[in-house]
Amino acid sequence: DTIGGVVPLPGMGSGTYVADPEILYSAVGVVQIGVTLASGNGVVAAGTLLGRVADSGKYAPYNNSNSNGTETAVGVLRTGVDTGSGDALGNLVLSGTVRRSKLTGLDANALTDLNARQDSVLDTVIF
Repeated sequence: DTIGGVVPLPGMGSGTYVADPEILYSAVGVVQIGVTLASGNGVVAAGTLLGRVADSGKYAPYNNSNSNGTETAVGVLRTGVDTGSGDALGNLVLSGTVRRSKLTGLDANALTDLNARQDSVLDTVIF
């Protein structure tokens, strides 16, 4: 039995399932770590650039105009995470090749923070 064309995990037989878009262009050279996302940011979508909150050490969406640590991009969230009801665990891509069109929050400062380069032909960001 499938849900939306996707085979469910054991114990998940009904309900709505929405697959995250795959942000990776290639698995070659990918480095990712598990992180804790700070509560209060609602659903943080896959592909969102994250910064590290200086006071707590938790991660939150990157915003260059903040002054709490999240003004520095440190990586890209691999899968969507719901932080609406508390801190949540997620996977942070620290380096690799990701699909540029799947990223949220990417700007010139984030590219500099990540020491990244773009390939407009392949629609990728390499960092």
